[in-house]
Formats: sequence, structure tokens, C-alpha cells
Amino acid sequence: MMWINHQITQDFHRQYSITEKLLDVRSEHVLEIFKSKEFGQIAMFDESEILIERFLSVRSELLAHVGACCLRLEELSLCALLLGGFNLEIAHELFKHEMIVDYVQSDEKVLDSLISFFPHFQAVREHAGFTHYAKAIDLPLRKYNLIIHQGSPNAHELDGISRMLAPGGVLIFTLPSPYLQEVACLESLQHASAHFSILMPFFTPFFGDECYAFASHGTHPLADLWLQRADLLDDLEFYNADVHEAAFALPTKLATQLRAWVKS
Repeated sequence: MMWINHQITQDFHRQYSITEKLLDVRSEHVLEIFKSKEFGQIAMFDESEILIERFLSVRSELLAHVGACCLRLEELSLCALLLGGFNLEIAHELFKHEMIVDYVQSDEKVLDSLISFFPHFQAVREHAGFTHYAKAIDLPLRKYNLIIHQGSPNAHELDGISRMLAPGGVLIFTLPSPYLQEVACLESLQHASAHFSILMPFFTPFFGDECYAFASHGTHPLADLWLQRADLLDDLEFYNADVHEAAFALPTKLATQLRAWVKS
């Protein structure tokens, strides 16, 4: 039996059993795709981030719909910006809200190598509402209703992103684990709190330990949740209104640790 090692922090690693390596692509990023009997394909990026085929819908649905289901639909077209990663399945989920999606990724070699990994890769790339940009500087001059950063943006990036949000717009981004990377998590929340009036961490409920942040200038992830929209979305495996609300529940000790920077 072979194993791959996913390093979360210097002191914490996860291992996954694999049967073979399917792909190795080296460009701006390093992409390795492995085959696992239990999890299907596992895509590892730069030996630090992974996407698991079996659970791809969990992350994609949560990141897309937690923000989108809190937006108002008065405007003729809602615009989303997706950056900081390769997961195109998030765009597939955003199309369920009839959103225009701008996607930023400079590493086209790695992106194109994922054609067999993402089930809706071709459909997303050919969608009339999807536009791929190599760099953020190439983006059109417009405000976004929803911005999803698949990574953890630094203070400079958060400042720029906050200026790109439309009134009522929402930013979703990845937080370092408050359990395994407490200092980095608090620093990330501190940087974001300088730019947003609402800032609330959330987890993937009932599954995994990934932590994210919901940030906005006024839209609230619970008070502004459109229950009917959340529960009437089609073709979902994970997300619903109950999952949405559960995602923002924090254990008592963690809520106390994060209280200084959380804005609700």
C-alpha cells in the first residue's frame, strides 16, 4: 500500500492511501493526481492543498451557496469573482443562481490538466456567463456581489477585495485553522476586521474541519439568509438551509477566543 502525505502545519499531517499516481504536472504550481480506492481521485497542489473527488461537492456547494443565498436578487445580473485556487466546481454551483462568474487563474497548464478531475469542467469553461482571466489586473472595472477567495488573502489583498464589492456584497475566504494555526487565524481575522462591518467564521458542519470567513459591509449570513432559495436549489448533495445555519455555530471556548475580531 502507498500513501501520500498532506501537511496541514509543521506539526500536523494527514495521510491518504493510494493505489497509483495518475498525473504529475509542474508549472507555476505543482499538481499531482492520485487514485485512491476509498476516495476516488485526489488532487494535490504544491504538496499543501488537496481536493478529494468523493467530497468535492461538499466544499464547492458550501462556498458557493453560503454567500449566494444571502444576496438580494433585485439586480438584473449578479456578478461573482472566483480567485485563489483551481476549484471550478464552485462556478458550476454559482450558475444555479444565474450569476456571471469571473475567474482568475494564471496557471493554465495546471488548470487544463484538471479536465478529467472536475465533473463539470467543460460545461463551466463553455458557459456563456464564465470568463477566465490570467491576472486580477485584467478584470473589468465592475463591482462584485460575491467574491470567493479559495485561499487566505493577506492584508493588502483584503484591502483591494473590499473595494471591489458592491453594496451588500459578500466575501468568502479561507481561514487558517483556529485549532491548529491559532495565531495565523487571529491575524487573518484582524486584517479583515479593518475592512468589513460584518465578519463571521464558519466551518463545514458535520464534515471535516475546514474553516472559512464570511465578510461584508452589511449583509448578514444568518439574518439575510433566503430560506426558500437555499432549500429549493436543485441537484445538491450537501448544502441546505439547516447546514447553512449550523456552519456558523461555534463552540463556547472558540467563540471566546475569536470574540475580539468577530463582527456580527
